[in-house]
Amino acid sequence: MTKKEKVSIIIFLVIICLAIIIPISIYVASVYKIRSPYVQEYVAGTGNIKGDVCVECFEEKSSDLAIGADKNGYAVFKNPRKAFSYVKKNYKKGIKLIKKEFNLGSFNQFNYNSYKNLGWQTTTGTLYEKDEANFITIFLDIYENSFE
Repeated sequence: MTKKEKVSIIIFLVIICLAIIIPISIYVASVYKIRSPYVQEYVAGTGNIKGDVCVECFEEKSSDLAIGADKNGYAVFKNPRKAFSYVKKNYKKGIKLIKKEFNLGSFNQFNYNSYKNLGWQTTTGTLYEKDEANFITIFLDIYENSFE
């Protein structure tokens, strides 16, 4: 095979890969809009705010967990990407416990729902791990609201 043929094959393969990756990326972006619907501050008991989320409890852990509210008054993370990254990095033991106990796949933005529904149900692990797992459930309850 000549050098010109090799280059042609490589270019062809790159075009095929792009033809596959670009539509998938567009689909994922449309299904999971990463932009937060945050439009107002979350102050429980005021205006149209729903629920009674302890904003300070999240923000004292990290500014990455800053909470606001959407147009309907539901709690959302001001920056869902930062919030998810923070939890994934700092709550590894809780994530590992949920994953192991319920035989789940990896924890990511596309499969968090199982973790949300099962985190508070853990029965094994240390008290610390169970506390982390419980916080993950609480976190994900707000996280799921944090997309348009």
